[in-house]
Amino acid sequence: MADEADAPEQGELAITRTGDRLRLAREAAGLSLADVATRTRITQRHLQAVEQSDFAALPGRTYVTGFARAYARAVDLPEAEVGAAVRQELAEEEYGRPAYEAYEPTDPARLPTARLAWTLVVVALLLVSAYGVWRFLSVEPDEALIAAQNRAAEESEAPAQAADTAQAAGTATKAGAIPADAPVILTGLSEVWIGFDDASGKTENWRTLDAGETYEVPPAYIEQFTLRTSIPQALKVTVGGRDIGAIGPADTLVKNISLKPADLIARADGAGAAQTLPPVAPRR
Repeated sequence: MADEADAPEQGELAITRTGDRLRLAREAAGLSLADVATRTRITQRHLQAVEQSDFAALPGRTYVTGFARAYARAVDLPEAEVGAAVRQELAEEEYGRPAYEAYEPTDPARLPTARLAWTLVVVALLLVSAYGVWRFLSVEPDEALIAAQNRAAEESEAPAQAADTAQAAGTATKAGAIPADAPVILTGLSEVWIGFDDASGKTENWRTLDAGETYEVPPAYIEQFTLRTSIPQALKVTVGGRDIGAIGPADTLVKNISLKPADLIARADGAGAAQTLPPVAPRR
């Protein structure tokens, strides 16, 4: 009788992966993948990859934990617990495979040579060291990674911010031709990650745009947030149908990009004026 009491209920499912747990929580809440995508601003195919624990299908492993935590918040699961579970799955996936094929000790002809044995020992030590470093540096992308990007970009962006301020002041009349409520559209020229920072510089929301995918920035985002991306050349920004041009050098982290129509037009006009300035004649 005691054994019968301890046995699991008929039909009980064994949940072995964090993705299964997230999917069951979503289904229990009566939500579709589209609903979760709306809440998290993450594409449905990336959410599906999280549910299936198919981490290789995501844009980069540094974002896996952040996506899983955002999913957990959307379905009322403890995000810290989900993040820790995903990090454990990543570690098991990368380091859980045997480093070499075992040899049968009963067959002397197949025993490894001394050089091969030492090579395998060195490889094993390197793997253990790499695992330790990875565990030490494994943090959430919406916390330490973004903070590191902020520190790396602050010094290089200071002159650019001063130039943007001067350009905005000199082209204010030109910007008036665009309505203050003109739609701001972001289009992915290739797969690109974008984030929205609050006034303190913390990234509150992020999403990935596929090639050809468009995203109209909500009015609340235009007023409250600024834009950041690490691949400016993969993102097209238009305001009121006008392309404002490149928002930064290729393959460089850019941030603090105002999404207000007047500021975007001022940026575009200032960049055009800078390109058409006549050369300065050398002094004699």
